[in-house]
Amino acid sequence: MDKKTIEQKAAETILQRSERLTIGGQKYTVAQPSVATLILVSEELSLLPHATLDQQKVAEESLSIAKQCRPLGNVAAILILGAKRMTETIKTKQTQRRPILWGLFHRNVTIEVETTVDRKAELAKTILEEYSPKALNLLIGNLLNKLELGDFFAITTFLTEINMLRPTKVAGATAFGQ
Repeated sequence: MDKKTIEQKAAETILQRSERLTIGGQKYTVAQPSVATLILVSEELSLLPHATLDQQKVAEESLSIAKQCRPLGNVAAILILGAKRMTETIKTKQTQRRPILWGLFHRNVTIEVETTVDRKAELAKTILEEYSPKALNLLIGNLLNKLELGDFFAITTFLTEINMLRPTKVAGATAFGQ
């Protein structure tokens, strides 16, 4: 990735320029950050194993928890697609053979069927199969930098403090029968 100045990054954010990635021969436009995307990423990260690796046995311990790290592909897919584009409804035409006149004759009828495609699962599978650990690390790191985590942290911290400051019980209230 090329180095950009703060002014270039600010201009891209203000103008909402989108970044394009090619994964598995398919081009993707990286979604603009949203709170829903951040929530979905947080859900996937909670599925990762909570382990502290011993520095002396990095290879053995990394391999022992690798099977539990499938959510990394989902995290990258969510960051690329965003919350809105994780599924897609596609209309396809299908031909069905329908009986007429008490089943003596049949007629071919074309109907339109809606199917839902899980774009997140497809992209996550492609990422896990195509990317090396180093490339996946860089991809997720670069995408997380664009997620505006500082602003989300500021909002949640502010609202949490407001919630802690509000009174939780009314003074002078008595229970029924007293």
